[in-house]
Amino acid sequence: MSALRSSWLVIVAAVVVGVLFWFRPGGIDGPQPDAVPVDGKGFPHDGLTAVLQSAVGDDGLVDYGALVADPAPLDRYLGQLRAVGPANAPHRFKTGDDRLAYYLNAYNAFVLAAIRDACPVVDAHTMYAGGGLFWRVEFLMGGEAITLSTLESELIRGVAERDPAVRFALVKGTKGLPFFRRAAYTADGVRAELKATAEAALADPRIAKREGDTLSLTALFKDYAVDFGADVAGWIRQIRPALVEGDPTITHHGFDGALNGRCP
Repeated sequence: MSALRSSWLVIVAAVVVGVLFWFRPGGIDGPQPDAVPVDGKGFPHDGLTAVLQSAVGDDGLVDYGALVADPAPLDRYLGQLRAVGPANAPHRFKTGDDRLAYYLNAYNAFVLAAIRDACPVVDAHTMYAGGGLFWRVEFLMGGEAITLSTLESELIRGVAERDPAVRFALVKGTKGLPFFRRAAYTADGVRAELKATAEAALADPRIAKREGDTLSLTALFKDYAVDFGADVAGWIRQIRPALVEGDPTITHHGFDGALNGRCP
């Protein structure tokens, strides 16, 4: 009986170890095209702008089918990200804004590519168990592997100086949260571009909806409450004052998790 019990314990332990290994952070390789050399100084983001303008419609939805049909432009930008980053080429990223623009664009390019390569899908959060797209899939940035969650929590948050507008710039691939801009963020204009992104988000009823004396905000505000701070109404007042005129009661609503585009 003791030997039988020991055998079962070994089997259970093996299963637990196997499950933990399978669901380990960074356990899946994402899109990793060959490295592409970057000429000149700084880092060019015009390649991503071209991709966004061709694949993102006026309604904000992404034609992932177009990215599947012509993967080369996005792969070239991913190859540049793989070759060059702040970690292995710090001389190209002399300011915090240089790094912030790079990180924001890298995050969004990785999301685009991961969904493209997984087509057909209907929900980015169910591509891998437990929202694994964000913490299990690894991408290559500056010669090193990184997950979306690490990029967001350790790098973007560090250089953004807790600017809440960043939360609207990181696209999660769902219809209920902010859509992609049709242009990449730029080192010279990233702060103004973030403000414009926040203004557009707060003008969108999916994100913020005022009805009478109640202002309903997307759950994104609750999920990142630390970044928005205790005075959420005060932050909103700086961006879109009409929403908080008269000090409305603030509530939160869920969001549509369906894919933010067409993925044949």
